[in-house]
Amino acid sequence: MTTIGNYEEWAVRVSRLLELVAMDNDAIKMHQEGDSPALIIEQYQRLRNEHLDELRELLKDTGMTIQLINMSNAA
Repeated sequence: MTTIGNYEEWAVRVSRLLELVAMDNDAIKMHQEGDSPALIIEQYQRLRNEHLDELRELLKDTGMTIQLINMSNAA
C-alpha cells in the first residue's frame, strides 16, 4: 500500500469484509434464535471466520486488529 490508488482499493476491500462479517453475525444470530440445525449455524460461523481471516490479513501491516465481542457461541 504505497500509492493512493492502493489505499482506496484496500479501503474498499476492508469495508466490504466488515459488511460481510456483520451479515454473517446477523445470519448466525437469526439461525440460533430460530433453532436451525447446528450444521447451518456452523457453516455461517466458518464463513465468518474466513471473512475475519481475510480481514486480519489486510490489516496485519497497519498495526490494526479486529476482535469480535459479545458473541455467543463464537467459533
